[in-house]
Amino acid sequence: MTKESEIQTQRMVEMFDNLKSDKYPLKEYKYVGERGPRRIDGPPKAMGAADYCMDIQLPGMLYMRFLMSPHPHARILRMDTSKAEKLPGVRHVLRYDDPEIPESANLGNIAGSFGNDKPLSGAAHFEGELIGAAVAAETEAIAEEALSLIEVDWEERPFNLDPVAASDPSAPLSFPERYIDGNHWNRGFFDTITKGDPAKGFDEADRVIEFKLTRAAHTWIGPERPCGVFKWNGDYPEIWLKNQRGHLPKRQISTWYGGIPLNTIQVHMPYQGASFGGWSCVDWSLGGMYCAGLVARRTKRPVKYIFNRREDFYGGSMDEGTYLIKVGCKNDGTITAVDATAYLVNAIWPVFHAGAHFNENTKVANMRSQTKSVWINKGPTVPVRCEMLPTCLTLTMVMDHVAAELGMDPIEVALKNDGCDGREMASLVDEKKERGFENRDSLRECIEKGKAAFKWDDSWHKPGTRKLPNGRMHGVGFTWGQEWADSLGGGEFAIRIERGDGTATLQSLGVDHGVEAENTYCRVAADELGFRLQDVNYNSHYDPGFVRMTPGSSTNLSANAWAVRHTARILKQKILEAVTSPTAPSQRGSFQPAFPDIKPEELDIKNSQIFVKADPSRRMPISEYVKHGGPTGPITATEILGARTAFTEPLYAVGYHAQEGGYSPLSPRPRFCRQAHFIEVEVDTETGDIIVTRVVNVNDVGKAINPMSCEGQQYGGTVMGVGRGKFEEVIHDPITGVMLNGNLLDYKIATTLDTGPISTILVETGMGYGPYGSTGIGEDIGTVIPGLMAPAVYNAIGVWIEDFPITPDKVLKALGKI
Repeated sequence: MTKESEIQTQRMVEMFDNLKSDKYPLKEYKYVGERGPRRIDGPPKAMGAADYCMDIQLPGMLYMRFLMSPHPHARILRMDTSKAEKLPGVRHVLRYDDPEIPESANLGNIAGSFGNDKPLSGAAHFEGELIGAAVAAETEAIAEEALSLIEVDWEERPFNLDPVAASDPSAPLSFPERYIDGNHWNRGFFDTITKGDPAKGFDEADRVIEFKLTRAAHTWIGPERPCGVFKWNGDYPEIWLKNQRGHLPKRQISTWYGGIPLNTIQVHMPYQGASFGGWSCVDWSLGGMYCAGLVARRTKRPVKYIFNRREDFYGGSMDEGTYLIKVGCKNDGTITAVDATAYLVNAIWPVFHAGAHFNENTKVANMRSQTKSVWINKGPTVPVRCEMLPTCLTLTMVMDHVAAELGMDPIEVALKNDGCDGREMASLVDEKKERGFENRDSLRECIEKGKAAFKWDDSWHKPGTRKLPNGRMHGVGFTWGQEWADSLGGGEFAIRIERGDGTATLQSLGVDHGVEAENTYCRVAADELGFRLQDVNYNSHYDPGFVRMTPGSSTNLSANAWAVRHTARILKQKILEAVTSPTAPSQRGSFQPAFPDIKPEELDIKNSQIFVKADPSRRMPISEYVKHGGPTGPITATEILGARTAFTEPLYAVGYHAQEGGYSPLSPRPRFCRQAHFIEVEVDTETGDIIVTRVVNVNDVGKAINPMSCEGQQYGGTVMGVGRGKFEEVIHDPITGVMLNGNLLDYKIATTLDTGPISTILVETGMGYGPYGSTGIGEDIGTVIPGLMAPAVYNAIGVWIEDFPITPDKVLKALGKI
């Protein structure tokens, strides 16, 4: 390895766990930051040619469906599957009491457990849980009919649906097989975080405000239902999976059926028909694959497991629950203390506290946040778009309640309390400098751009004071927060120069779920290599042995783009060294270099052409340098009349990135990038309807590597956020515990018709910890916007509604009309 190659490798390692600004950014960009129409996934999706997991059809494939519990809490006493087994077309019925069904099978796809690690259980802890039996048949319809023939005697048990009531020690146990000491299971386990002296902060306050929030259940439902295909090639598994995390299923499968070597497992990750965390984070997310693999081995046929639409309503978002909030403030809007207690439903990760953002992106010095994760008889709750939903909701409601109490513009309250770890933003100037960032006020820049686009000063008014000519009440809302910084993650990439035409291929197993990540990574590689963008391609659907960070935490770019950049820089140096070294060295001699008497540092690459920097007329296309192979192999051509032909070495490089992120107190990164959002509504006081008329999103992404992808997140997040704030709600019958709207007719999802015009604004302060100063955006908007509905409606009617979603009946009740 040459000295320059060692430098590139050293720089890669130097940027691991990055705590500062990008030390080695590019001097100029061509594709990074460019607005362009190219999408790798565009043509196949537009033409209907893209293969999703639901599209996979294999010769002889069987279809597997599961028995669904009709009760919220019950145990199987007796099950008769004989009629199902005799139905023509049924090839196998797998039962929970099968001797090959283990008690625990490593089914979780991520850390944390709902305690449901058995592929087929005999006990149900929520209505809709898939338990008891799985039927594999020639068609999905036959499998479904067979399920209806299974006779089950159930022992029904008492159940809970309310987390506050269930937290009482006298309440019946929701999950007695696992939580025998009560339904509030996380006592002493990440249950409380405290900063400063909250009691002192409340004593110093001029005013103390208390209120209660409730957030009803909502879920991850998407167009493609959960499914997967398991095929055995002899003793070697081959799988196709709808899931965000390709590497974890491979690892988990290796522990099944007595153990399988990882190098014999072939993984395919087809296009994903929407993926928002959700199902990929559930600990039983691989339960279907385990059962499919077991039946595929017995029947010697590929097996596809499939959920129907109702079964896709398996669980929900981790912000469901009841929040008790207390906040103290000065008369100038300075917040002196916050106390937040959240009773969260079935939260497998109680570490994401309702008050966390007051530590991460405010100057509030005194804060206590308690999370009570309480098991009730509903499905597991996990991150759905984002794990930050509880704290974003709390931050928005606290800031806007303080503004309302004081009669202040909420923007003034935001600017007054912006900061980090109890310090105000003005005190962080030296820290920014030490970390290599400019001293820019991200929140103020976001607000200034947003206010101008929204015409905030002309639109904001005192609550309940502006009636429109159409008879509706006019309202506006504002909220803000940190721009999602990196949390944690790692990624690895390889880049290969194709022999023959010199194009570059990125290699790493990933998941394409519609955010154009593949094209973004190609942009980074193209600029770093000096290639044309059309000469760089990336197919993330197959497993080359390298794996990029999974979609999650809005941090993929912060980890994966580093890995791509490291790889591209190492490879570029290899190319420059190769073209200045003797070609085709062997025991029979060598050929002169492509660039004789030139050193690697005297060359550069631009538009896929290698050239001498001092004399750009001396150039060679990379396609001309790499040599074709011949019929005797991929590297050498056949000798002709004894004349030896030149060959070139394989041009290939591997790079990776490791990032322990902001969730780790051992390596904190102060978050300097901010976001600001503005919404306008009209409220019909006769019907209670809320009409969103316009939204403005402003996000400081540090550096917009792919601006159109960022804007796509703003559009999509706004639509999702409005739906969550206005009407997304999973409803259970309080008497029977049965879900009443587990379908896409009764569970309402927003469309673009529900939001009005959406304005998207990107700010680029360069204060992110990702490459080129970038930071994440993926989860932000869909997580922040839901809470914004409440202050907007309050501004319209002058009455707080703190029960989400804010539906017309709640508006009419608040107005005293029902």
